[in-house]
Amino acid sequence: MFIYRVHEFINTSDMMKDKFLLLLVLLVTAVALLVATAPVNVMAAYNTTDLDVNVSTLSQITLSPTYLNWTGVTLGTMGGYKNITITNTGSVNVTNIYSWVDTITDESERPYGSGDSTKYAAGSVLTIENEGESEYFFLGRLEWNWTSDIPSHSWSAVTNATAWGYFRNLTNDYVWVLGNGTAGLCNNSGAQFAIETDVDTGTIDTRTPVNVVSLTDGDDSWSYAAISAGTLAGHCVAASWNCSKIFIYNFDKRNNFTVCANSNYLSTADLTPGKTITVRVDAWVPRGIPAGNLSTATLTVEAS
Repeated sequence: MFIYRVHEFINTSDMMKDKFLLLLVLLVTAVALLVATAPVNVMAAYNTTDLDVNVSTLSQITLSPTYLNWTGVTLGTMGGYKNITITNTGSVNVTNIYSWVDTITDESERPYGSGDSTKYAAGSVLTIENEGESEYFFLGRLEWNWTSDIPSHSWSAVTNATAWGYFRNLTNDYVWVLGNGTAGLCNNSGAQFAIETDVDTGTIDTRTPVNVVSLTDGDDSWSYAAISAGTLAGHCVAASWNCSKIFIYNFDKRNNFTVCANSNYLSTADLTPGKTITVRVDAWVPRGIPAGNLSTATLTVEAS
């Protein structure tokens, strides 16, 4: 009996050992899993590097929109103004912004009487209003010698009257006259220009231009005058060398067109990169122009 109990005790102790070992293995495994899945706080390694960007020099302006049109404009009316935004899309300041249209190129011959609308330059009817102002100026208007007599007129205010015609401002007409210079040309010394201040009604009182200005600083193609009174006040008038036409403008600063005292800039302030200015452009279509599309104009804006 004694021997049996000892043996039983020994067997029982082995079973307890096995259970203990199993529990120990399970505990170690659980601890290992916990350690493996526990977050580890480790400081991140870091460093820095310097970056530098150098922008190249570029002088550039961009016009928006790139296309404008006026459709079905009634004679003697305005087509309605449209905005043009001038943006400095370059990397340096620009200033002294000016503009012109290619009327002289597009309307290279006298269109009157042709009945062909494409003989007339669209640029000739375009006007512009500078930002912050309330007055429109013609971008580049051509008026041609009438070639025939204008009845009930008096050219007494000018010497050597040689060419005359009408400035047509929508529904109103104003008579003008050119006097040639010392060598018989309108870009010679002594050439003169005069325009009526009264709307033409067909009477001698409205066909006697008396506000005479001298055409000065003539070059091979044109002579120039600044108009200070009347319907063209603030404009420049350039007379062609052969007295066949006059060119009316304001913001054209190309070459010798700058000699006119009324030749202005759209803006003289610094236009910094990314900054914009806005101008308004309108089509003023006078009476007496054939129906249809006029010769397409190109507006150029330049800055220095």
